Amino acid sequence: MPSTTVEILGRDKTKKAFSSVTKSMDRLKSSMGGLKGAVAGLIGGAGLGALALDLRNTADQIGKVSARLGVGSADLQKFQFAAMKSGMDVRQFNIALQRFTRRTSEAFHGTGEAKDAIAEFGIQLRDSNGQLRSNSDLLLEVATIMASDLTPQADKVRLAFKLFDSEGVKMLNMLQLGPEAIKGMGRELE
Repeated sequence: MPSTTVEILGRDKTKKAFSSVTKSMDRLKSSMGGLKGAVAGLIGGAGLGALALDLRNTADQIGKVSARLGVGSADLQKFQFAAMKSGMDVRQFNIALQRFTRRTSEAFHGTGEAKDAIAEFGIQLRDSNGQLRSNSDLLLEVATIMASDLTPQADKVRLAFKLFDSEGVKMLNMLQLGPEAIKGMGRELE
């Protein structure tokens, strides 16, 4: 029986592709009127305005949530993306993160509903300067606990409720993946 050999050659064309995209974007910037006309023809003038408004509102919302909760915009977007990929709505994630922020701060000051659970699971709230660690770091530490096979599922649910309230159970899908998977989804978003 005759055999067939197939040779597959791969070449890195990314540099050329990025250069081409950059040149194209430069041309588009210089002829913004033409771009506006072309896009407006495709989606209509009202659609273009709505798209621009939607993008501006999204960026504004991310900035506001980021500032309110003390999480960098880039980290917030990565966490939101990981939450969405895990089946959680962004709005629910933001509420859970807001509750997490409040409850970790309360525990840091020796009060609040999550104080005992944080101590029980050995979550370190203080950074090397004695200040409250960042939400990003704390969230990834919680993900380490949630991903552990040593932590019984019932305890994971209990901790999730203590840290995130009713959104905690929804957070489990993301957190149980562990910190490396969450970071990987963040890299995927980039």
